[in-house]
Amino acid sequence: MKRFLVVVSALMVVGMAVAQSSPYRLRVLSWSCQAFARGVLIQGTVRNISPRPLQDLRVSARVIGPGLRMAANSAPLQDRNLMPGESARFELRVRTNFDSVSRCELWFRNPRVIQIATLVPNPR
Repeated sequence: MKRFLVVVSALMVVGMAVAQSSPYRLRVLSWSCQAFARGVLIQGTVRNISPRPLQDLRVSARVIGPGLRMAANSAPLQDRNLMPGESARFELRVRTNFDSVSRCELWFRNPRVIQIATLVPNPR
């Protein structure tokens, strides 16, 4: 009887964990990070994968150069409010004072949340 209860309890816990929705609210479908003279242009598309609307969205980026020098910026999305399943384009320019770019980091936020959980693939 004890084994049966342990097995049933374990199955219930696993079932509840599987049934929970994803912690991610946004998914970046594609994006690029292209260096130009004195800066970087970041462009892409993001989709709301949560069951709720997201409002006042901003894209934020950090560009890391040689010697761990950094530059950052943020800008509102073209469509600042995303309903579940909707996608929006984003574009952001980050001015830098270094010649080469080692890495670009991307995230999203709104006035109520410091950072929105987002699935971000590597840039193309």
